[in-house]
Amino acid sequence: MSHPPPNPIPSKPPLGLFGGNVLVAAPTSWDEACFSAPAVRAIRAARPTCTLGVVCPAEQTDYWKSFAKMDRVISYGAGTSYREMLREQSQSKIIWESAILWEKNDGAELAVDLKVRQRLGYPAKDLKKWLTDEVIVDPIHGAPEHRVQHYLRFMDRLKIPVNLPQLFQPVAIVPSSQKKGIIISPESDYGTTYEWSEEKWIELINIIREKIDTTITLVSHPTSKTRLAERIAQSVPDIMLTPLQNVGGALPLAASQAMAICADSSLSHVAAHAGATVVTLFGPGDPNWRRPLGRQHAVVRRKVECSPCLLAKCPMDLRCQKELSVAHVAMMILAKYDEIHSEMIGKIK
Repeated sequence: MSHPPPNPIPSKPPLGLFGGNVLVAAPTSWDEACFSAPAVRAIRAARPTCTLGVVCPAEQTDYWKSFAKMDRVISYGAGTSYREMLREQSQSKIIWESAILWEKNDGAELAVDLKVRQRLGYPAKDLKKWLTDEVIVDPIHGAPEHRVQHYLRFMDRLKIPVNLPQLFQPVAIVPSSQKKGIIISPESDYGTTYEWSEEKWIELINIIREKIDTTITLVSHPTSKTRLAERIAQSVPDIMLTPLQNVGGALPLAASQAMAICADSSLSHVAAHAGATVVTLFGPGDPNWRRPLGRQHAVVRRKVECSPCLLAKCPMDLRCQKELSVAHVAMMILAKYDEIHSEMIGKIK
């Protein structure tokens, strides 16, 4: 009786995250950085004793430092040349053993130039040559899943647990009992079609002022070219306008507010991370794919035949924005604010 042939000896060990010093090259864009954050937190939860670092654009520095137990944040840009960053890290006492590369950027290139032994990433065309280990997951069929799953599925493939509530909790910058006021961010870095009209924002602000006794701060998005926030401020008496130099500047402001009302933009995700309850106005975007996660947040939209189209320029009549009524948005905001107020009173008692 013959025996079946033995299993062959694998040419390399099974896919996994093997280093004790782990460096993550953060995505360059703000929204993708926010979507990747739960995956980075999953590494910390699974490896509480590892040295965990993030290399990111300079404007994201405070964002990544806000996470508990982040050992090192390395920033590039804003006056720091790539050569300076490389020289500083080459002389560092930390020898990075593994790196996670989400996309081709300066952070990923740093991991390559530092000769990090294990470099894991999705095998994208422009990134593949920098990887030592390709992370391949099964394709998704049907409706699109939330963008955060793009990063969590990566961790799941590495056998790192991702079904943990703490991965999605906002950071505790300001105690909830001290959160007061509302910030309004009417501009979007995704394109002008993602912005509601000036007239509707003005009408909404007047309703909020009439119904809620609280401070309102209007913020302008640093990449907006429409000057929408500035125009609104000129038409609304005595409203505070706060220009942001970069999206990260919204972090301390949003942390002190009870609510943020935002156009669909990267700023809505930063506000949610900071602990504000976020109401996001969706137009051509897909909330199932890119909404702020958490039951405390809300999405308001007018679902029309052509949405979501995800286009930065509408080829039709912008009906997704024009048919989104002020009354509908106001009703959602007032309901959410009452919910927040009731929770705060309950905590005080």
